[in-house]
Amino acid sequence: MSNPLGHEAADTAEVLQAVGIVKEFGTHRVLDDVSFSLRAGQIHALLGENGAGKSTLIKILTGVHEATAGEIRVHGRPVQITSPHDAQAAGIAVVHQHGNLIASMTVQENLMLGRRLPRRGGVLIDWHHVARHARELLGRLQLDVDPQAYAGELRADQMAMVSIAKALSLDAKVIVLDEPTAALSPGEVDVLFGHMRRLAEQGHAFVFVSHRLNEIFEVADSATVLRDGKVAWRCMHREGLNRADVVSAILGKTNSALAATPAGRPQAPKPVLLEVSGLSARHVVDCSFRATQGEILGLAGLPDSGAEATLDALYGRLRQTGGDIHLSGRRVRLSSPREAVRQGFALVPKDRLGEAVVYGFSVRQNISLPSLHRFLVDPVTRIVNQAAERRAARDLAKRLHVRATSVDADIGALSGGNQQKCVLARWVATGAKVFLLNSPTAAVDIGAKAEIYDLLRAIARDGASVLFTSTEMDEYMRVCDRVLVFHRGRIVAEVDGPEMNESNLLNLALGERTTDAAPRRTSPEFAASLP
Repeated sequence: MSNPLGHEAADTAEVLQAVGIVKEFGTHRVLDDVSFSLRAGQIHALLGENGAGKSTLIKILTGVHEATAGEIRVHGRPVQITSPHDAQAAGIAVVHQHGNLIASMTVQENLMLGRRLPRRGGVLIDWHHVARHARELLGRLQLDVDPQAYAGELRADQMAMVSIAKALSLDAKVIVLDEPTAALSPGEVDVLFGHMRRLAEQGHAFVFVSHRLNEIFEVADSATVLRDGKVAWRCMHREGLNRADVVSAILGKTNSALAATPAGRPQAPKPVLLEVSGLSARHVVDCSFRATQGEILGLAGLPDSGAEATLDALYGRLRQTGGDIHLSGRRVRLSSPREAVRQGFALVPKDRLGEAVVYGFSVRQNISLPSLHRFLVDPVTRIVNQAAERRAARDLAKRLHVRATSVDADIGALSGGNQQKCVLARWVATGAKVFLLNSPTAAVDIGAKAEIYDLLRAIARDGASVLFTSTEMDEYMRVCDRVLVFHRGRIVAEVDGPEMNESNLLNLALGERTTDAAPRRTSPEFAASLP
């Protein structure tokens, strides 16, 4: 993503202040004397691990919860916010991670929700007026969106911007963006940030919540870090924002797993575990590569570049139309996920909530799913020895540092990071040889990211090959030994050592020639396509 230029606020007056906010649930204090301020034209990052108090503070500002103590001021005047209606009246709106739109309604219908509908003769809805209002509002934000399109047909970045447009239509001066980039591609993030900067220049103020630190440094001009319900760190000027201070404040300590250390660590030669020759499938064209034991191999690229599709093909989720796959020197056929698991492959999908975690099941049940046959008392009756299953799950949860009150607790009660560790534990239990990880740190906080990085390295040290994709280019440098870059279904470059930096990876993923002078291993097809 491009480096931003700092923007000047249209007006530096404080539009929102939270002073000495305390929130208690029963005897548990989740916010303790939290103060926070926001100026017109400011993009202020709100940071912290899951459980730090960010969501509670946002819910107090937007009227979902009422503070136990403290005061909220808008333009210097104390206001009582005890409901979302109060927050709306005060000019405060929130845009959630997946937007605030109803998929089965049109854009213009969504924009009118919460407003008095214009009527002709006081009876019939004036749809011409509704459409005109929608076009004017979308035009104000320079959004090329059909007002009569259904919200469910929009791209993720369009849904986020229409949600912001809806907030502006309600005269919001403060817009809280709660992880709006979680489902966006890098290009879509750039578009969203461009809109945010333009609105900030017009005097609107943003509270921006994200677990992606690179985004914070790109778009925010100030930040507050919460830890254990208290303000751990605050910076009110862009010049004072730096990664080391932010990470230290979030974690309460420094963490080497998140440090910007050189990537592509040199390793002694190890046996080849996985060899892929001429693999073709949907979005994958004649791809060949090797992965060794103990290696974390990155597969980088833009959406539909072939990186994610390669993982799906290796897991049997995409039909293989060409090529051979060898595991430990033996050819294997991966015609289905069941066969892939039997051969020693494990997939952590991108959509943890929809495809990996089974809600309504306990931590124990989620961990033991693919290895449940080991705990059957009788293969005919399918009765499970729950005591043995519980012991195995407890051992794995301890080994992977899963924080849960019990392995019998509902997995829905865990944070995103701990849910992801349960998914990893599930595959460690099977003794998998090849781990296929599609954005394994998506939508988890910075502390959980560091723990997941450590777990991936431990899995590799135990002799597995780890194939890793991410929507955050900087993660490849922090985790991977080398990276294969995909463009239009093909592997166009293999990068390691000093060449492995965010700029080079992004340029290659875009199909552009890089400017560094180091020799690069490039596929003949890619070389031939260069001007």
